[in-house]
Amino acid sequence: MVLAVDGLSWRAARAGWRDAALECLTSTFPSTSATAWMTAVTGAPLTEHLVVGAAYRSPDDDALADVIFGTLLADPHDGPDGPRAPHDHGTGDGPRTPVAAGSSVSPGVLAAMPTVFQAAAPRARPVARAREIGAIGSPWASALLAGASRGPRPDPRTLAAEAADPERMVAAVARDVEDVLAAHREDRPLLLWTYVNLDDHVHRHGYDDRAARAVEALERHALSWARRGWTVLAHSDHGQVPCEPDAGLELAWARVDTPELCRLPAGGAGRTRWLYPREGRAAEALERLGEAMDGHALVVPAADLPGLGLAGPPGPGSTGLPGAGLTGLPAAVGERLGEVVAIATSPRFPLPVPGMAFEHGALTPDEMLVPLATWR
Repeated sequence: MVLAVDGLSWRAARAGWRDAALECLTSTFPSTSATAWMTAVTGAPLTEHLVVGAAYRSPDDDALADVIFGTLLADPHDGPDGPRAPHDHGTGDGPRTPVAAGSSVSPGVLAAMPTVFQAAAPRARPVARAREIGAIGSPWASALLAGASRGPRPDPRTLAAEAADPERMVAAVARDVEDVLAAHREDRPLLLWTYVNLDDHVHRHGYDDRAARAVEALERHALSWARRGWTVLAHSDHGQVPCEPDAGLELAWARVDTPELCRLPAGGAGRTRWLYPREGRAAEALERLGEAMDGHALVVPAADLPGLGLAGPPGPGSTGLPGAGLTGLPAAVGERLGEVVAIATSPRFPLPVPGMAFEHGALTPDEMLVPLATWR
């Protein structure tokens, strides 16, 4: 039995899980769910599954994609005064028809890899009660759960109401587990993977008393299942850290992330974001963003990430975007990632989704260190 707890930091797990055998793991870079869950169920790094973040360029669509929900994002940059004029998103000089927001992304946005469910299938019955992920029909969700029996698609409105109260959410997770156990036949071992959405609450309220009680309640259920003979594992994809909105930094980011300088809106998510500069303007974008984020982010060329121990080692035949010079990255990663990457070093780093009290995506210990718990 695997409890996939979204948004639980090592620090919070260590405080709440007192009867588990605990080990400390690191998240992926970026420390975001889209990348980390894919690595967790496949064992593959992002250089193989190619889920480089939550929002990145889909090569087949030549547009920015929300990979979790499987939709292409609006083509024009939207500013405080509304959508701006459409601009060229290709490598040529002419304008292109804007992408309609909500269009389905092409399957090639990622590379499907064998999952733990497929590996277990010859010997066990793999079942996923993926809750929020199970309600999504995207290529990402399908690749993540490949090989698992998913059951009926849950109601998103019910899930949202449960996620707003973490203790209620844990109780609902426990009911999902009990439903699977009640239907389990003893003729074949069971591998049950269950998604636990603590993330929504932490984004808004941090690791408060309600979150702590939910984590403790999850352990009580795990101990109950362990006493009934199950081996119960729990792990997380990333932790979260407090954020401090800064209108000046948000404006400074927006002055660089413009249609005049960038062929696509910024990608990434949370506390790691990247730009897609127009051909020949990567150096300018790097300099301007570095000055704008001075003291609040590490701003580097994407080609430097492998040298920093991030985004994998250089692959054979690495090229990247046409004319972009991403020679340090595998070509398939370079097609998706923006050429200028900003990694938050300050709580005031400008976020793509305003109003979050806590966020993740960067490299601090509370974002990167996650638990692996075992109850036997």
